[in-house]
Amino acid sequence: MLSRQEVHMTTCRPSSLTINDVAVNQDSNGRYCLNDLHRAAGLESRHRPAEFLRVPATAELVQELGQEGKYGPAHTFPVETVMGRNGGTYVCRELVYAYAAWVSPAFHLRVLRTFDAVVTGQVQVAPAEPPRALPSPTEEKVAGHGAVLTVLKAVPGLRSGIAASMMLDAIHADTGLTVEPYRKALPPGEGPASSLNATTVGKALGVSPKAANLRLKDAGLQTKNERDEWELTPAGAKYGEAIPYTRGSHSGYQVLWKTEVVDYLRSLETKS
Repeated sequence: MLSRQEVHMTTCRPSSLTINDVAVNQDSNGRYCLNDLHRAAGLESRHRPAEFLRVPATAELVQELGQEGKYGPAHTFPVETVMGRNGGTYVCRELVYAYAAWVSPAFHLRVLRTFDAVVTGQVQVAPAEPPRALPSPTEEKVAGHGAVLTVLKAVPGLRSGIAASMMLDAIHADTGLTVEPYRKALPPGEGPASSLNATTVGKALGVSPKAANLRLKDAGLQTKNERDEWELTPAGAKYGEAIPYTRGSHSGYQVLWKTEVVDYLRSLETKS
């Protein structure tokens, strides 16, 4: 007798075919998950797949499908019960229609129209995407340094070329990857456009370095960070530059100023 159910493992694949906002999965042989259709129909216990398969008319239909020769031992059986993570009952299209008619006329019509839309091209059933491989540890490290570069670019007064060069150095030190080909794309290594520190700014104004720093702060060009170090404000980036440095285990940015900052501070003093 052909009205039987095979019980073994199969491959489940997602489908873009949806009925009542429920995705109807298919197995590797193209059969549809009856459990998904049960969910689409409202999950009433009387409409469970097992109840449908016990109906004499269903058994007769499975028998008839097998006798046609399309299904059977040499081909795909009309009904298959799958165990495991993707467990469920998978059935051929004809049994999908029969199940929908068994549930209700309204659900039968919904299923028929959905399948008809797929056949006529009104709804495109996209093939399942292959699973994406997880990034390797090296890829994760490179991505992490790329995220740091985004933060560095937001530092006022830090040139993008310097920030990118710092990222390449960090990638090479962390992964051993060769980065020199990418370094060639960076702007030529030139000295900073700004060269005045607080001491030289103070000398030009006739004040101490401490007083010069306070004037730069009052002008809104620099501020103290959480490490009690001076750093440029967005307004200060017009007159200064943040230069990365490392001393022993400590690293940070040294603020250097363009000569124009002296004239700007003098103009503010005159206005006051």
